[in-house]
Amino acid sequence: MDASRHLLRARELLQRGRPELAESALSDAIDAAVQAEDLVLLTQARMALGALLVEQQREDEAVAFLQAVVRTEIASGVVDSEVKSAARLLRRIRGIPE
Repeated sequence: MDASRHLLRARELLQRGRPELAESALSDAIDAAVQAEDLVLLTQARMALGALLVEQQREDEAVAFLQAVVRTEIASGVVDSEVKSAARLLRRIRGIPE
């Protein structure tokens, strides 16, 4: 299964209230995106997993994923919204006011 399908499955699982299965699907999406060398899907999957971990009050685990998103640069700007969202979450985790 490719990364985009794993991401879609994770979203569906979250809508059904199954965050533990969604977390697994997001991990699979990250692995698939790395294998496919797809930086856009990798960034989207990392952001989704980081946000999920923050929602579950697992900030320590979320930080690495969110930091990886913040460090992502794609000239076209296709992941700018993910980068900004990750930066906001990191500031919130660190207690820095917006």
